[in-house]
Amino acid sequence: MFNISIFFLYYVLIISSVLGYGLYFERFLYNKNVGKNLGYSGLIGIFFLIIYSYLSHFFISHNYFHNSILIFIGLILFLKFIPNLFIKFNIILVIIFSLLFIGLLLYKTHDDFPYYHFPYIYYLVENKLIVGVGQFNHGFKTQSSIFYLSSLFFLPFIKYYTFYFSSVLLMGFSNLIIVTRIFHKIKKKDIDYILYFYLLTIVFINIFFYRIQEHGTDRSAQILVFILFIELMLFLKFYENNNTRVNNLYLLIGLIISLKSFYILYTLVVIPIFYILYKEKKLFFIKDYLNNKFFISLIFLLILLTTVNFFNSGC
Repeated sequence: MFNISIFFLYYVLIISSVLGYGLYFERFLYNKNVGKNLGYSGLIGIFFLIIYSYLSHFFISHNYFHNSILIFIGLILFLKFIPNLFIKFNIILVIIFSLLFIGLLLYKTHDDFPYYHFPYIYYLVENKLIVGVGQFNHGFKTQSSIFYLSSLFFLPFIKYYTFYFSSVLLMGFSNLIIVTRIFHKIKKKDIDYILYFYLLTIVFINIFFYRIQEHGTDRSAQILVFILFIELMLFLKFYENNNTRVNNLYLLIGLIISLKSFYILYTLVVIPIFYILYKEKKLFFIKDYLNNKFFISLIFLLILLTTVNFFNSGC
C-alpha cells in the first residue's frame, strides 16, 4: 500500500512550490510587496506554470528529471519569500489545504478520468508534442490546461498519484481568496452585499464541489467563474483604475478558458460592463487595460491553446 506520509509530503512540497512561483511572478508583475492574498499568489503560480507546461511540451516530455528540477526551483523561490510571509502565512491556508487533503482520499475519480484524462496526462509525461495525437483517442481532441498542469507533478516514488493535485490547488487557492476577503471585511466592519455574496459563494462551492477527485475539467473552471463575478462586482463598485484588479480579471479569464474552452462564453459578461463604464464616462484609457504584462501573458496563453489544439486535431 502506498505510504500516506510520502503522499502528504509531496502534497506539501507541491503546494509550496506553486506558491513560490506565484510569489515570484507576483513580484515581477507588480514590483511591490507580495502575498497580500496568498490565494491569488497561488493562482498566479498556476497560471504561469500552465503557460510553461504548454510551451515546454513542444520540446521535451514532462518526465521525472524535468519535473523534479521544476518543483525544486519553486521550493527555492518559496523559501526566499518566507521571511516576508511569516506573519501572513496564517493558519487559514493550513486549515483549508488540510481539509482538502482529507477529501482527496475519500472519493472516486471523475468518470472521464480513465477514458482520456489519465491517458492524456501520461502522454505528456512520456512524450513531447506528437502531431495528430487526437486520432488515437477522441478525448485527446479536447485538451485542458489541468492536464498540462498535472503533468508537471509526475515525480519519483509518488508517480501518477499526484494527478489529482491540480484540482486541489485550484479549489484551495479559490477558497483562500474568498475566506481572506471575508475576514478582511469583517475586521473592517464593512458589511455590504459583496460580503453576503462571498458567504454564499464559499458555502456553495464547498457543498456542491466537495468531491475533489470528480472535478474533471468543468468544476474547477466553475469555481473560478464565481470569483470572476466577484471581481467584476468590485470593479463596478469602485470604478477605480486599479491595475491589480484588472490583472485579476485577466488571470481568471485565462484560467477559465484554458480549463474548458467552452467557457469562453463567460467573457461576454465583460462587454456590457465596459459599456456601462463608457456611458458613465468612468472607463479609463484602453491602453491602461491592454498595455500590461498580464494581458500579454493572457494573449500568449490563448495562442498556445489554439496552436496545441490545431496540432492535436487539425482544428
